[in-house]
Amino acid sequence: MLSIALQGLKNFGSKILHGVTSAAKQVAPVLHKVMGAVAPTIGAINPTAGMIARGVGGAAGMANKFLNR
Repeated sequence: MLSIALQGLKNFGSKILHGVTSAAKQVAPVLHKVMGAVAPTIGAINPTAGMIARGVGGAAGMANKFLNR
């Protein structure tokens, strides 16, 4: 009985992970493009915020490469 419950829990976790991965595959390229376009403008106003925006855009680009290979 416990084995069946654990199998159902494992299947549920797998579905959650699949949903998160699917969402990340769609969000990462858009976030990469938006942050790449906005970072120079933000950097002109506040250099520290611009560096953070470039970092977020770069991380989104790396996630995009990893997820969509």
